[in-house]
Amino acid sequence: MSIPKSGRTWLRVFLHAYCCALQHRPFTLDEDEIIASGLPDFVFTHDLWKHRSTANLKDAIRGKHLVPRQAADCKPILLLCRDPRDILVSLFFHLSKRNRQFNGTLSDLIYDPQFGIKSVIHVMNTWIREWGKKNNFKLLRYESCRQDACAAFEALLKFFGFDAINEEALNHALRFSSFDNMKKMEASREFQKGILLPQDPGDPDSFKVRRGIVGGYREYLSVRELHFVEQTMLSLDPRFGYGERKLDL
Repeated sequence: MSIPKSGRTWLRVFLHAYCCALQHRPFTLDEDEIIASGLPDFVFTHDLWKHRSTANLKDAIRGKHLVPRQAADCKPILLLCRDPRDILVSLFFHLSKRNRQFNGTLSDLIYDPQFGIKSVIHVMNTWIREWGKKNNFKLLRYESCRQDACAAFEALLKFFGFDAINEEALNHALRFSSFDNMKKMEASREFQKGILLPQDPGDPDSFKVRRGIVGGYREYLSVRELHFVEQTMLSLDPRFGYGERKLDL
């Protein structure tokens, strides 16, 4: 589970690259190929975020985008999180230049009740309260992955039940899913369909893989916006580890 722009494309590419390497088969993100090949069926969802922000009325009423309770009780649940301040900036470019779901400015999005900082923090807090004490739950920070991808992703594989890590497949998946390689594949349109396609090849801000910088939000927010965002961040559950209060799960 994740809020958009928390790094799940990176995670998805790594997991699929690792599993494909184990089977000595070409890399794929195609769900039909994955199901047919017997590769693990990882489910990537925005869960409550999509339920609140983009679901139509019919889907919201029937809870289409929410993780089923039965699955949540027995399946391993990974919550991939990222600093909400960095999410805001990446989300703005994603919604305005890729999905065309938002027509305002970055400042407008920060205060927006649907996509803004308060909504991001509400969803994150709800998730950590609901899943945080479960034995089948793991919190993974985007920033930890950027700091040491090998250690973070190896721990991730073990959480998902890969007890004996194949070092050759691991190293291949790390190289394949590196930021530079994914950006190169997207720019060259190596995949003719799917998530790794630029919306506008001439505009780097329209790419799925854009910058990925930790703390990059400081380059985009005004003093007024920073003050509002920092004040709102005080309501974020300390278990996420952003800000002065830190508590590891």
